[in-house]
Amino acid sequence: MFRSSPNNIFGFIAQLKWYYIDSLKGRLIALSLGLSLTLLWILVIFSTTIQQHKFSQVLLNQQLASTHRLAAAIDFELRQRIELLTRTAERLPSDLSPQSLDSHLPKLASLPLSFSVGVAVIGLDGRSIADYPTLPGRRGSYVEDRQHFQRVIETGKPIIGKPFMSRLLQRPAFMIAVPVLDQAGKVRAVLVGGTDLGTPNFLGFSFDQKIPGEGQFYIVSPQDKLILASTDPALALAAPPVRGTIAIYDRFTEGFSGSAISPNIRGKSTLFSGSHIPITNWIVTATLPAEMAFQPVTTMRHYLTAIAIIMTMLAILVAHWITQRLLTPLDEAGKAIKQMAQGEAPQLPLPVKSKGEIGGIVHHVNHLVEGHHRSQTALAVSQQRLEAIVQNAQDAIFVHTHGCFVYLNAAALRLFGADSPDSLVGKSILARLHPSSHAIAMERIHLVSEEKKSVPAIELKLLRLDNSIVYARISAIPLNYENDNSSLSYARDITERKMAEIELRKSEERFRRLVALSSEWYWEHDENYVVTTAAGWRALKNGMIPQYSIGKTAWKIADLDKPFWQAHRATLRARLPFTDLEYMHREADGKIAWYSVSGEPMFDEDGNYKGYRGTGKDITARKLGEEELRQSRTRIRELAAHQESIKEQERKRIARDLHDHLGQTLLAIRLDAATLAGQTAAAHPKLHATSHLMLRHIDEAMKSIKEIINDLRPFVLDLGLVAAMEWQVREFRRWSGIECELEVDEEDLYRHLNENQATALFRVLQESMANIARHAKASQVKIAMHMKGDQLEMTIADNGVGIDPEQRDKKRKFGLTGIDERIKALGGKFSVDSTPGKGTTLHLSIPVFVPSSAEIQVF
Repeated sequence: MFRSSPNNIFGFIAQLKWYYIDSLKGRLIALSLGLSLTLLWILVIFSTTIQQHKFSQVLLNQQLASTHRLAAAIDFELRQRIELLTRTAERLPSDLSPQSLDSHLPKLASLPLSFSVGVAVIGLDGRSIADYPTLPGRRGSYVEDRQHFQRVIETGKPIIGKPFMSRLLQRPAFMIAVPVLDQAGKVRAVLVGGTDLGTPNFLGFSFDQKIPGEGQFYIVSPQDKLILASTDPALALAAPPVRGTIAIYDRFTEGFSGSAISPNIRGKSTLFSGSHIPITNWIVTATLPAEMAFQPVTTMRHYLTAIAIIMTMLAILVAHWITQRLLTPLDEAGKAIKQMAQGEAPQLPLPVKSKGEIGGIVHHVNHLVEGHHRSQTALAVSQQRLEAIVQNAQDAIFVHTHGCFVYLNAAALRLFGADSPDSLVGKSILARLHPSSHAIAMERIHLVSEEKKSVPAIELKLLRLDNSIVYARISAIPLNYENDNSSLSYARDITERKMAEIELRKSEERFRRLVALSSEWYWEHDENYVVTTAAGWRALKNGMIPQYSIGKTAWKIADLDKPFWQAHRATLRARLPFTDLEYMHREADGKIAWYSVSGEPMFDEDGNYKGYRGTGKDITARKLGEEELRQSRTRIRELAAHQESIKEQERKRIARDLHDHLGQTLLAIRLDAATLAGQTAAAHPKLHATSHLMLRHIDEAMKSIKEIINDLRPFVLDLGLVAAMEWQVREFRRWSGIECELEVDEEDLYRHLNENQATALFRVLQESMANIARHAKASQVKIAMHMKGDQLEMTIADNGVGIDPEQRDKKRKFGLTGIDERIKALGGKFSVDSTPGKGTTLHLSIPVFVPSSAEIQVF
């Protein structure tokens, strides 16, 4: 099938590449196999992945259930032992002498069953008074330094001690200590019971068997940093993993209960499950290597993979056999076409051996062969026609190879001043370029000939054979001329146009200099203020020079602002210069225009006054822009005031909803909780304590709601501005610790204010006091408010560090800006008086409506 010799490995590889990559049959095989095998392998991978995921969820849930059951069982055992020990402590005789205890403890038959290490009564001096069963050396031993003894003495509550390795049992054990109380409820001794962790009635029943496989159970005490028990006896009382070693164990120590797959300390993927024992905060963990857990899934994946590989090989063989059989006629046709293209066979129609798509392809190839013969004839005619067009073209066309001319048309010969092609063919093209153009010409020749890039037209200086200079606009494209990399260039003689452009530039330069010396508008008037010259208005007035201004005085031309012109005439009589004098003028179409003029007096050689001269410009657009800006600022200020009003209404609504709905609900909950606390005081002490805790939480929630309502909109604001300000001052003193004084001339001045004004002034006070607390570092603040005519004035002064003027004007500093906008929205004024290190004083005033005495009486 492959024609390459077995000894020629590279040729063999090339044949394989052509057959399976470059050929149509190879691509068909790849396409069909790619689609089917992709679906097959996606199915294999997807099914095994889903199965592994579902299987892992089942295993994790089962493992977590085991840890939950074990944690619940241990918690139950611990609580039973604490309850047993507590009841025993309550029944101890009032006389705690060794003789009395020795006769009392043996009567408690249940103690040895729960406390396999034994029990002991410890006096307040830390020495053992009695023990049961009696062990040599235990009575009279000193245990005051033991943590469980100290914590019981301190708290008066049962304590579970830190596990330890029992010297007697040679197994892990732990102590439970409970207080022995007198009739007054004071601790008079400590009853301690020891339990073997591995005893059958505690942990032994749970750790007799491992999880199937290589799974393990562990009980870990995070606070003691010990493994209390394990299905692996070698790990008893060993240190647990260091934090950061096993991520899921770190989560268990942080309170997480659940399951996850995570690397173990050896880096192997493992199924972890963990549950907490509530009474001790110990952690029950179960582990199972993922390799062992997923072994059935892995085995099935191997089977499916083997089946998929076998099906893949079969599909490749079948597809190869089918495509080779179907595409053999196409291969034969391809070989024949290749031989005709290389000249090894005459270009004759091919035999059609099939009636299908391949036969159709061969039939169309035969049409191409016949068309090729016709094209060759037409090409020869076209070449003759093209040569005639090129030779008679008006633009110069020439071809150069390796920097030398190889072809020139008639126009190119005329451009270079040559009589025949022999004068230039074979000569360097650089010889016909001005030296100033050599560098760019070499770069363009390289781009076209070597990099096969077209270059846009540019203007170059050329040298004719008589060394005279001509200008041409030349572009070039790459061309394969006689099997060599060449450049086809087009050149147009632009010498006449270039000379005209040079003259035009000189003329434009003279014109620009003349224009540069003139202003937008130049004027002169004589000593009688009559305009004698008006020039430079052509661009200003759309090409119309205002001849109507000649012979008139300025104040007759400008018929508006007559008082303004009277003041200006005084300036002219004083023979004083003026700058940027702005005035209005009504145009012929009735529109108002604004102008700005500057002028100076003219004097002759003897110093006699001859009039004025100056310049002016049309500033109508600027004035209109200023007016639009003023209106825009007014609209923005009105919008800001509207937004503030909406915000205040929304604050008021939210505060009302919180008070009416959430506040009432919390009050009802508190009443229910109080009722619950009263009814459970005697019968259910624990529930009674929980209900009291609920009452505290509800009180805190109601307090928080009240603070939120006051922050949104203090209800005291409904009592008037003065009352609200007094409340704000008290609050400011409370949370900032800064002394604050409020001075108000009239207690009922708030009656002159509407709701918007009162709210705005209160918000300004809030913002100012917040800024003082955050930035001023002040120890004293003084606030004063009084009426002055129809203006309400307020000052807020502190003795803090002051405000740096540069910091005040910085961007993103919106505190003072917000206050300024609030006051301006009310039609008032705002100013800041501050010196660094000497405090800050804010001055503001707003207009208010003050009714007359007659209006008050009528009301």
